[in-house]
Amino acid sequence: MFRRYLFLLTILAGFSSITRAQDVWLQNHFSPNSGCSLSNIETVTVLVNNNSATTMTSNTIQVYYSVDGGTVVNQPLSSNLTAGASWNFSFSQKADLSACGAHILKVWVSRPGDVNHLNDTLLWTVQNDCPIVPGTVTSDITVCEGANAGTLSLSGWSYGTITGWESSTNGGTTWTPIAPAVTTPSYAYTNVTQNTQYHVLIDGGYCPDAISAYATVSVQTPPVGGTISGSDSLCENVANGVLTLSGNNQTPIQWEYSTNGGGTWTNVTSTLTTYNYTGLTSTTIYRVLVDGAICSDAYSDTAMIYVDPVYAPTVLVGSDSLCITNATGFITATGAFGPILNWEYSIDNGVTWTGTGSNPTSLGYTNITQTTYYRMITEGGQCPDVVSDTAIIYVQPLPVRPTIGPSDTVCASAVAGILNMTGMTTPVLNWDLSTNGGTTWTPIPSSASTSYDYTGQNVTTMYRALLEGGFCPDYYSDTAIIKLDSAPVVGVLNQSGSVCEYQVEDLHLVGSAADSLFWEYSTDNGVTWQTIANSDTIDYTTFSIVEDVLFQVTALNGVCPPAVSNQVTITMLPLPVADAGNDTSIYLGESITLNGSGGVTGIWMPGATLSDSASANPVATPSITTTYSYYVIDANGCFGGDSVLITVMDPIQFNIRNVITMNNDNVNDTWNITGVEFFPMTTVKVFNQYGKILYESEDYKNDWNGSFNGSKLPNGTYYYVVMKGGTEEEYKGTITLLGNE
Repeated sequence: MFRRYLFLLTILAGFSSITRAQDVWLQNHFSPNSGCSLSNIETVTVLVNNNSATTMTSNTIQVYYSVDGGTVVNQPLSSNLTAGASWNFSFSQKADLSACGAHILKVWVSRPGDVNHLNDTLLWTVQNDCPIVPGTVTSDITVCEGANAGTLSLSGWSYGTITGWESSTNGGTTWTPIAPAVTTPSYAYTNVTQNTQYHVLIDGGYCPDAISAYATVSVQTPPVGGTISGSDSLCENVANGVLTLSGNNQTPIQWEYSTNGGGTWTNVTSTLTTYNYTGLTSTTIYRVLVDGAICSDAYSDTAMIYVDPVYAPTVLVGSDSLCITNATGFITATGAFGPILNWEYSIDNGVTWTGTGSNPTSLGYTNITQTTYYRMITEGGQCPDVVSDTAIIYVQPLPVRPTIGPSDTVCASAVAGILNMTGMTTPVLNWDLSTNGGTTWTPIPSSASTSYDYTGQNVTTMYRALLEGGFCPDYYSDTAIIKLDSAPVVGVLNQSGSVCEYQVEDLHLVGSAADSLFWEYSTDNGVTWQTIANSDTIDYTTFSIVEDVLFQVTALNGVCPPAVSNQVTITMLPLPVADAGNDTSIYLGESITLNGSGGVTGIWMPGATLSDSASANPVATPSITTTYSYYVIDANGCFGGDSVLITVMDPIQFNIRNVITMNNDNVNDTWNITGVEFFPMTTVKVFNQYGKILYESEDYKNDWNGSFNGSKLPNGTYYYVVMKGGTEEEYKGTITLLGNE
């Protein structure tokens, strides 16, 4: 900028030689200039030029300005202006250009003696553009697709210049200018076919451009009236049905119908897409008025319900109820009717029908076996063919013989029960009974029921029921028999008694009369009883009695409750305790006194070697080892016994046993040398196979049990040396140990 002014001063200086004397002039203005939002303190700057050859002193040059012809502002130059010089002069008082719009700036200069006033004044326009208030396009509207028109207006808009309108059909993603350009604040639209947004472009001049808020023109598809389905041809008596509207794109306003071919229509208040019609008596046309919303309302197509008058059905006579054994007869049509097309029959209560292929006015039937419906079909004109009423030939099958029961066997002492009938299909007339196996029957008065109480019956009796046959003959049920069993007679057991321990007793039952018996016993004084197997007899021999026992007999007869006899007690008498004394040994030829005790009296056996077998203390002189038994009898006559072993030894016998069985059965449990007691100081030694002494004794007492160091030796063969006491006799041999397994 400084270079530009310097260049101008240079130019002016070159022209100074040709200017007139005393000429001051305004060469140019620098501010204010047009812009956006100018203020009230804008600086006014001009270029003052001395276009003479002399210096112009300060305060001789006055500079003035005014805005829009308003108040004049005056300010002199504050320093001299040399010849040919220029001054970039700014007023100290600022100009108020804050009002929006164009302002006329006028600046002029004066000096006494100025010879040229043509160049004393500068006049220019300053445009102050205010920021745009873009406003809003008003307003959103919905129109009908096709022939639509309207005007959109920009409201709330301030400043700037409308340069054009734009539209968008994709929700504002892209915008298309409206051509030719519309620069007015209103826009007339026509024939909009889809939802469209509109806004306005505004030129801000020296301020930024702006776009208004948009308005939307929503396009509604024209209503489609749709199609009504359900047209039908019906007979007057069944003129009911449903019409359905489909294909419409808007809500129904109302249904309408016409009974004069569309000449006049009657409204039906219904906004549903279905319409139920009932009881039509004449042909009727229907249509639906569909709400057009923004668009005009539209009608659907029409549906027609063609209604034929009803013809009365033919009346048939000849219905009947017959037994299956005589189901033959005729059915006849009466009254006025059209041509007969066919007769039909049904054997499933009218669910399905079968044609007979005949068309007489009277139809015969013969020997039908089940209930059959008949009807006649006559021509009905435009209505469906006319079906007559129905004639029913009810055919009763032979009744099914019901069952009564249950048959039963009851005890004569308590006869009670009820017979029930099942499977009956007709009413009961009465019950009959027979007490002679069915040879003769006697009706039971007032017994027309499906059950019979035979409580109190006193003989075996057969029962049956007579039932009503309906259209067939009356008939009987099957039979039931109530058999009576007599109560069992158990009889009397013989009296209680006693037996010696381990003895048996014969028991006898007197006077019993029953199908079966069983004996029982108790060892806890009757608290619990045990049945004796296979005891169906009046005589019973007891088991060995070892304690006091109660016996009784139970008698059974058919279904009657069991009868229990009296109880008898078998008392156990304990055996006397006999004592024959302790076993002992004697030498052959010696005698010994036996010591017997127990019981009241006793006897020894065998008595051949005794001094007196009836004595409790006889002298025995056996020649061989002998067992003596001592038998005693007590005051109850019970016997007891005991025995004693008298071993007879040969004094010269010395026998070395060669086996020890170490099984603690008291037989050969120790090494036995018979007669060793007659040879004191007999020494023995036992060795293993390696010669090691396992046992030795200097006075053997038949007491070695095959052990070594407190433990039994293993089974096997060992070696011994025996020196017979008091002699020089030495015995060697082997001994076998067994049982240590």
